[in-house]
Amino acid sequence: MIVLRTMEARDIEAVEALILQLAQDLGESFSIGAGQSAAHFQAMEQSPDIYQNVVACIDTVVVGFLSVVRYRSFFHHKGTALVNELVVAKEYRGMHIGSALLEHAADCALTDGFDEIEVGVMQENIRAISFYRRHGFSLEYLLLGREFCT
Repeated sequence: MIVLRTMEARDIEAVEALILQLAQDLGESFSIGAGQSAAHFQAMEQSPDIYQNVVACIDTVVVGFLSVVRYRSFFHHKGTALVNELVVAKEYRGMHIGSALLEHAADCALTDGFDEIEVGVMQENIRAISFYRRHGFSLEYLLLGREFCT
């Protein structure tokens, strides 16, 4: 049975592994510095109205992760929930864990009165695009990004 719950500090290592797996799936060169995830998690915990981090567990094993950023704008008066990260461990894919996480995010946004839920997906990630389309997402606008080299 899949259990969804709010991420806790004890989940950081498992979530790091999932994020590294996501980066690998996307062909990204990515690393997480010692303590970096813990620092991000602690900062996010200070603003629970903005950041929603959820893990999916089977028994006591974290097998999925969802991060949602919730924000307000003048155009969408009630606000937008943005799926920032969604990943399921490879060996647990096809078990509807991603669907459960996504539906949880949508249900929370709707319950909290938000206008919409969005997701940004890399153009090359055809599997993710297909997944979101199956869950009622459509191409609404083009999200452009600019990364800063540090």
